[in-house]
Amino acid sequence: MTDSTVTIAPGVIRTVVRTTVLAMPNVRRIARQRAWRGSDDAQGVEVSMQGGQVHVKLHVVAVMGVSLRELGQAIQREVKAVVEEIVGLPVARVDVHFEDVEA
Repeated sequence: MTDSTVTIAPGVIRTVVRTTVLAMPNVRRIARQRAWRGSDDAQGVEVSMQGGQVHVKLHVVAVMGVSLRELGQAIQREVKAVVEEIVGLPVARVDVHFEDVEA
């Protein structure tokens, strides 16, 4: 099968990222981004491909009282590992933006 291809839509990667992040302790929710309304990325997870590598940008609301730096680094590690395992594409960047904290 030399002419066969496998294509993975950005929406699939967004779903994998969203599910991974929401399952993590101390993440309250993914923040909606008003500036993105009407686009595919309106749910606070932006995915792009550059040079065959995945770039992820997240907008997160965390639980009050946790170390945001440590949580952000944990999110980066987990998203990278899960996307590379499930999707099979290398992850170059995972940018985490904390929009708020909630009790």
